[in-house]
Amino acid sequence: MPIPHYFIPTLLCCSVFILSGCNDDNTNSTPIPEESIQATEEPAQATEEPTQATEESDPSLAIEEDNCDVDNFQLLDFTPWQRENGYWVGEYTLLGADGTPQVSSRWPYRYDNYKGFIHLEVIGNAIKQRNVFLYPPKLAELCDATTEALGNGQCGINGNEKIFSADQKATDCSGNISGPFESFGMTLDTNTTLIGDDTVLYQVRMPDGSIMQNQLTTLPPNDSRVRTAQGFFSGSSTYASYYRERKVTQEEFFQLLAAARVEYNILETDHCGYDNANQPSQTTCDEHFGLDLSAE
Repeated sequence: MPIPHYFIPTLLCCSVFILSGCNDDNTNSTPIPEESIQATEEPAQATEEPTQATEESDPSLAIEEDNCDVDNFQLLDFTPWQRENGYWVGEYTLLGADGTPQVSSRWPYRYDNYKGFIHLEVIGNAIKQRNVFLYPPKLAELCDATTEALGNGQCGINGNEKIFSADQKATDCSGNISGPFESFGMTLDTNTTLIGDDTVLYQVRMPDGSIMQNQLTTLPPNDSRVRTAQGFFSGSSTYASYYRERKVTQEEFFQLLAAARVEYNILETDHCGYDNANQPSQTTCDEHFGLDLSAE
């Protein structure tokens, strides 16, 4: 989940799972950046019955709820989580409410075509997601005296990046997962439902229960995934996303990440430097991914 899956999540955008109201500006009643809720997917209420689609795709995995031991459940018994598990790189496009590429005064970088790097790790009954999203520089002709790049970069010259983290657990023995997501002082309910072997539905709801995001992930059996998300606030459409991702090895993941940073002219001081709220992340890439990135 992708996700992001999931997520994605971008989150997910992201990236399995995995992400958010998508306008970074908080001026259009859209309080959460979209890529902060990538599809990987996060508490709402546990599903009490196994989903029909999952049972039909593999009846042996339909576990009676009375015999369900969620604490010792293995998500990797399910094909979608087998496909989601691993390292993903993607090309992302984020559209605003008017259908044109998202524009933000608080994040002066491009959303028409940016990149995501998502690590989804399935461990027992839980999923751990760590993402970094890279954005190319704003077009130089659109920079003016009031437009300032974040960090030490320059508008129209340097791109930038931000990170996202999510951890989710199984809510039943049908492969579905959920978990809380904290952002801008709110606790959002997120749920991920498996629909057969190749489809995952990720939903985010506001504290009042209203829908904030519907994200559909398709997982063909070829180490690729496609995610599309619809964002809402107070019942009105706020954004739409289109993510195209492919699974790679760990070595390829960090090689491609390094190459994208060069392509977007992202300063080393900005690597993993910002969170989904466009604030300093207060962490390093090593800490974020929990890996030795010295070879990057």
